Amino acid sequence: MRFVLLSLAILAAGCNGPLTKPMIDRLDENSQAKIDEVWENMVAPPNQLDRTLLLDVILSAQLYQHGVDSMRFVSEKTVGDGLVVMEIRFDREDPLFDEFSVSYIDRRGRELRRERYSRDDIDKEINLLFDEAVHVSPAESDSESELTEELKQRQAERMERMEAIQSVLEPMKRSDVGETE
Repeated sequence: MRFVLLSLAILAAGCNGPLTKPMIDRLDENSQAKIDEVWENMVAPPNQLDRTLLLDVILSAQLYQHGVDSMRFVSEKTVGDGLVVMEIRFDREDPLFDEFSVSYIDRRGRELRRERYSRDDIDKEINLLFDEAVHVSPAESDSESELTEELKQRQAERMERMEAIQSVLEPMKRSDVGETE
């Protein structure tokens, strides 16, 4: 039993998730083959695993999102009289159509805004916002000359973006006055 848990932990260790970004990770052929083999172990025969073990395996290795052939994830948020609909679409056979979209729909069902983000869009933004090299300050580097012009430009862009993000997220940081306990 320990071997099985250790194997599952190792399999899952290389994976991001659950849903750490609005895009499903694409696996290399070797990783995909391993997950396909796990699924074969789980459902051949169909009732091989009891109900609890089936769920345990799926959760342990995040098989609800890693190595799937396709996925569509939809979340909704009511805002004022409208509705924000966010969708993640993934198809292992058709990577060009992987996307994250955000739509704003009015109460009559009319789409007032729709933004589509490709895998490249998502990866680019994550790299800008979370890349450790961009976080290096001149004081942390050995000398000012170590910071290339490109890195300085990325740092400036990141700082500008972070300030804009913080202004939008400001309500989450406020401590509400008169909050009841």
